[in-house]
This record gives sequence, structure tokens and C-alpha cells, in this order.
Amino acid sequence: MVDMTPLVDVVFLMLIFFMISTSFTVSNSLKLDLPNSRATQQAQEDKKVVISIDANGGLFVQDEAVQDGDLRRRILNISKGDPTMRIVLRADADARHKRVVYVLDTVRELGMGKIGIATMPYGQK
Repeated sequence: MVDMTPLVDVVFLMLIFFMISTSFTVSNSLKLDLPNSRATQQAQEDKKVVISIDANGGLFVQDEAVQDGDLRRRILNISKGDPTMRIVLRADADARHKRVVYVLDTVRELGMGKIGIATMPYGQK
């Protein structure tokens, strides 16, 4: 009869090794619950600055978190000072209106007039 104890020990050691050495990837994609709209115009896929506001009021530029004081600098770095570059504002449906107005004011102070607000078509989530 074959002794199974060493085999079971090796299998458990391999299991522990793989559990410890496995790295888990964390998705950096920002998940927002965008408000619904009946408008059907689709945004063009050209150069643009995407500013997102999550439900807790956190600011993100191109999906990278920024502080209030760095918002202006990040927009200027991406747009390279081009006042004709499009700005897309992605605000969570539960975001406070105060945060949206803050972002809009900051963009207007920079002289950028092409601002679009991202929404989801009715019936989609």
C-alpha cells in the first residue's frame, strides 16, 4: 500500500505557495452612476480632458485622483493651454451640485468654453 501523507503535504505546500505568491490586480477604472438624458448626440473621440466627480465629491482628471488645488494645473498640463480643447464633465448622479459648479467655474476661469456633460441614455445602466 502506498503512503499518501507525503503527497498531501506537498499539495498543501504548493497551495500555500500559490496563495501567497499570487498578485491580485486592482482595477483603477472609476465607476460612476451617470445621470440619464434623452439627448442622443455622441461625443467625438478626439483629444479631450475628462474630469470626473464621484458620489463622495472626489475629483479625477483622466481617471487620476486630484486635489482641489491641483485641478487647474492638471487641466492646463493636459490641454497645454489650448482654449479650444473639449472638456467632458462626468459627474456621478449623487454628486453634490456644489462640486459640479466648482469644476465648471475652474474650467471657465481657464478660458475653456467647450464643456460637455456626460450622461447615460435612458434605459441603460
